[in-house]
Amino acid sequence: MESLEEYINTESLKGILSEFRRASDVSISVFDRGGELLACDPPQHTPGNDGTAAGSDIFIGRENIGRVVVGPSESDGFDDRAALGLADLLSGVLSRLADKQMELRKRIEQLTTLYHITAEFTGRRELQSVLDMVTQTVVKTMNAKASTIRLLSADRTELLVESAANLSPQYLHKGPIRLGESLIDDEVLEKLSPVAVEDLRVDPRVLYPAEARREGLVSALCVPMIYKGRAEGVLRVYTGSLHQFDWFERSLASAIASEAAAAIVNARLYGESIRGARMQRELRLAGAVQRRMIPSSAPDIPELDIGMAYAPCFELAGDFFDFIPLGDGNLGIAVCDVVGKGVRASLLMASIRASLRAHASYVYELSDVIGHVNRDLCRETSTRDFATLFYGVIDTRSGLFTYVNAGHMPALFVRDGECTELDTSGGIIGLDKESSWRHRSVQLEPGQTLMIYSDGLSDAMNFQDESFGRKRIVAALLDAVADHEDAETITAHILWEMRRFTGLQERFDDLTIVTVKRR
Repeated sequence: MESLEEYINTESLKGILSEFRRASDVSISVFDRGGELLACDPPQHTPGNDGTAAGSDIFIGRENIGRVVVGPSESDGFDDRAALGLADLLSGVLSRLADKQMELRKRIEQLTTLYHITAEFTGRRELQSVLDMVTQTVVKTMNAKASTIRLLSADRTELLVESAANLSPQYLHKGPIRLGESLIDDEVLEKLSPVAVEDLRVDPRVLYPAEARREGLVSALCVPMIYKGRAEGVLRVYTGSLHQFDWFERSLASAIASEAAAAIVNARLYGESIRGARMQRELRLAGAVQRRMIPSSAPDIPELDIGMAYAPCFELAGDFFDFIPLGDGNLGIAVCDVVGKGVRASLLMASIRASLRAHASYVYELSDVIGHVNRDLCRETSTRDFATLFYGVIDTRSGLFTYVNAGHMPALFVRDGECTELDTSGGIIGLDKESSWRHRSVQLEPGQTLMIYSDGLSDAMNFQDESFGRKRIVAALLDAVADHEDAETITAHILWEMRRFTGLQERFDDLTIVTVKRR
């Protein structure tokens, strides 16, 4: 129960009574709602006990919180009508003072709530939790009947209910709110300012007046949720009776909506970062699995000296190389470059590697091996999925190297100080299941060198947008061979020359090098 003393203290009451006393020759007393005297003037005389006094009640809203009593003073004469008018006047003044004090306290409470809301927003990360807290807080802080948050859809053509307080499921599912059809929301989002609706039941701009009437909603305040000049949605505040939203209520709702919009965007970004971190972890795990498919060391073959380099551009690569033992002293060597990057390319790479290993183990002709791999790829993928592949088999005893090039960078063969490209006619794999390839052979003599690489080496760019190119690759290869370096050193020298050329320029493609030198 409210009390007058909660809004106007005794000293203030005494000062007010003193001022009124100067203007009239009467005694004035103020009592609380229970009849206890709070103040009187003059102090030694309290009217109201002899039945000759006039009185008037003090109200806050409809609640009685006290009473003013005006009676005769010690001097002669007392005008009942004048005394009653004075009592009404004073009770009206005290009522308005109490009302203003109550409103001021309410505003302070609302501002305090806004401060706490801001602190809450900064600490919350889960989006739905943020939305629900906003609607519940709005209802409590603004003494509203209900509240909703509608956020713009991904295509920004519709407002979707994401949170509601004190509204029935039937009302929430009454129908869509599409921009272009909801004139109120169009105005809110176009002007980026609040729009008040005095009566939802009869306003022609309202899409669902009958549903609002059944829900008991009367007045509404629609506020844009703005973050960095961009609308994210609309906050709605509903009352159950006719209500004029004043300046402070509009400002408070706008402040809450702005804080909520920032919190919503931050919560979305936080959710995206969590999903991104989770995906990054999954990619790292997938990358680790993929790298286990790549040989960590060259096969130990007395007749061959093998060097290799593998530098994926991202966690998951489209390049791969492989050594396939085939028995009878034969070793299969493959370098493949799959179109694209990331998860799609890595899955394609794993599929091609598995197919190649499966067919290489029982198909003798290399052109037939590539044909089988091509048909597998065409059958299991779309025309957007293709790859280049260089595959050869070396007889480690005789040095005979038989190879097929399916659209890949030609391998480089160095003998007698000269470099020759190993190429055969035949397109890439994965486009046409009827494609065919021809194989060729070269003799790898002791001291001669073979290098197979992917276009990540030749296409490496410097800051002048110049590619490393075939000529620089050949020059680096010939320099290293001329110095009688081993295969690992030859590979490292080519990498060094490429990195010296590109500097700190970022790479955008996977890089693979396999160097074979016959002992």
